[in-house]
Amino acid sequence: MVVEGAIGLNEPARIVLTRSISLDQSIEIPFEENADVEISDNEGNSEKLLEMSPGIYFSSTIKGVAGRTYNITINTAKETVTAQSGMPALVRIDTMMVENSIYPGGGRPVGNQPAPFYEIRVKYTDPEPETNFYRLLVTVNGVVTSRNNVYNDRLTNGNQVEAFLIVFNSELKAGDSITVEMQCIEKPVFEYFSSIASSGGPGGGTSSPANPYTNLKDAILGYFSAHTVERKTYLLQ
Repeated sequence: MVVEGAIGLNEPARIVLTRSISLDQSIEIPFEENADVEISDNEGNSEKLLEMSPGIYFSSTIKGVAGRTYNITINTAKETVTAQSGMPALVRIDTMMVENSIYPGGGRPVGNQPAPFYEIRVKYTDPEPETNFYRLLVTVNGVVTSRNNVYNDRLTNGNQVEAFLIVFNSELKAGDSITVEMQCIEKPVFEYFSSIASSGGPGGGTSSPANPYTNLKDAILGYFSAHTVERKTYLLQ
C-alpha cells in the first residue's frame, strides 16, 4: 500500500491510498477502497475519515491546528499502518514575484521572442532560534507542476530567504494562474521529499533504485504530513 497523507492548517485531513504495481504492468494504479482510516490529535479529538471517492479519505470535523500532533491509523484486510506528525508554527510569505523570461536568467522577451519560462521568487523570513523545514508546491491553473521543492534553514537561520522556482510552459496566456503553496513541515517529511530525488536509480542520482524515506510504520511507501499552509497566486497579464 502507498499512503499520501496530509492535514494542513485550517484544512481537513486528506489520505490517499493506492497499491503499487509492477513496472511492466499497463493497468492503472489501483486505489485501496473500504479502508478504516482514523485520525486523532494530542488534545483528545478523534474521527473516522469518510471515503469521498475510491481510495480518497477526508476528515469532516478535525482540521489542522498549529502546534498540535496528529496520528493516523489505517486498517485494511491486509495490514495496519500508523504514522504521527506534528504541525509547526506558521511562517508567512513576505513577497512573491513572477517574471516571464526567454530562458532562466535570460530576461524578458523582446518583440516576438518565445518566452516559455516563468521565474518565481518567493521571499520569507526564517524565525530563530528553532530549526525550520519548508516545502513549496507550484500549481498552474490548479494543476500541480512542482511538488518536490524542500528547504531547511541550516545556512539561513534567522535570515530572509529567497526561493527560486521555474515553470516551463509555452501554452500559458493572459488570465492563467500560477500559485505557490508554502508549507512549514517536520523534519521527517523534509527527509521524505529530499530522498525522492535520489531514489530512482540510473538518471535519478543513485547507482541503484531505492525506496525513499518514510515516516509511516508498517508501510514502505508514502508519508503523512501535518503542515501549515499559505498560498499566493499570480495572474498572468
